[in-house]
Amino acid sequence: MKVGLYFGSFNPIHMGHLQVAKYMLSHIPVEEVWFIPSPLNPHKVNDVLIPAELRLDWVKKAIANETNIHVNDVEFGLGLPSFTFRTVQTLYELHPDIQFSLIMGADNLPKFYTWQNAEELSKQCPLHVYARPGFENPPNPIPFNAIWHQAPLIDISATEIRNRIQENQPINEWVPEEIIPDLLRFFHPTVVDFNQ
Repeated sequence: MKVGLYFGSFNPIHMGHLQVAKYMLSHIPVEEVWFIPSPLNPHKVNDVLIPAELRLDWVKKAIANETNIHVNDVEFGLGLPSFTFRTVQTLYELHPDIQFSLIMGADNLPKFYTWQNAEELSKQCPLHVYARPGFENPPNPIPFNAIWHQAPLIDISATEIRNRIQENQPINEWVPEEIIPDLLRFFHPTVVDFNQ
């Protein structure tokens, strides 16, 4: 079996994340895509993060009705911060019959060399990189033997979503409807759902 691992803070998960997962599911040789929410990405230690358990719960709700897209909470038992190499080693120990690939955005490729054991990670877990707005196609050969995917450019960011909520702007087109009530309760616990 082959599985694509889609790591992220998902702060919060949004439609762009789901579209990437579905695109990769149909364009790379995998049978499933697993979302791997990171409690604390070492590259985002200074970011303002929604509590990890909430982010995990929202991912679960957002993908509940998807086919061949799942969530795995393995990083919640590995200590902080969350290192992808350590997580992949753990997943191979737990699932020796699965070949994993790593799904990442083009914004991560230039700094991939700073990741823990990057070279070894790329050999154990082939990299599939999807296009992101503002990042040009890398020259060949692509570092770490990564495979570039000219996926549809999705200009949605979790930061913009959080800002829209704070400004009482609708987020219906940006966020899976299953988690909108939770987002609104988290950011505006005393406000009625203004998206209805």
